[in-house]
Amino acid sequence: MQRFFKKHSEIESRSLLFAVLITSAVLFGGLIEIIPIFLMDSSSTVARIAAVTPYSPLELAGRDIYIREGCSYCHTQMIRSLKWETDRFDPTHAYGDEPYSKGGEYVYDHPFLWGSKRTGPDLAHESQIQPSADWHKTHLINPRVTSITSIMPAYPWLFQVQMDPAEVQRSMRAMQKAGVPYSESDIQEAVSDITGRSEGDAIIAFILKLGRDTAVVKPR
Repeated sequence: MQRFFKKHSEIESRSLLFAVLITSAVLFGGLIEIIPIFLMDSSSTVARIAAVTPYSPLELAGRDIYIREGCSYCHTQMIRSLKWETDRFDPTHAYGDEPYSKGGEYVYDHPFLWGSKRTGPDLAHESQIQPSADWHKTHLINPRVTSITSIMPAYPWLFQVQMDPAEVQRSMRAMQKAGVPYSESDIQEAVSDITGRSEGDAIIAFILKLGRDTAVVKPR
């Protein structure tokens, strides 16, 4: 035992060697935990929700724009299961017994956009809270019209930029490789879904998808 402690003391006295050994141990332990998750079928690690469907081409395009504009830095998309969190989101329990977010709601999100900082409201169930496309258009053009204390920048130009169907098709193919079940016909039909639509139309379509598949009550 004394020999062991002596050897350990020698290693500790050699800072570079000690740092390398610690780093190696942490990396090895991390890989042992992470690699099996990537090798497993996602259906065995996340409880699927049958009602949850992939984003339409327009919704997916809106999600890409949402990411591009940094919207997820201020708006989270995850209601945690803690009581204070669910009560904050749904104080009257109008959304059922389990208003918190579940993994099955995000199986088609690559990458997921849960977030943690809430400069703006959480949007996890936005389709149930504010289902009006006209409201969201007004809010994007001038946030202060709908929310007088909002510090969100205005995005009027989103409604002046037409989208490129080919770019959306490339995004769908990327999602297809990540496991989203888009068929070739889905990708081809994206042209008619996207042609003539603005980036503003797309981001509104995405926002109105949030929480729609798992809605448990009529919008209030």
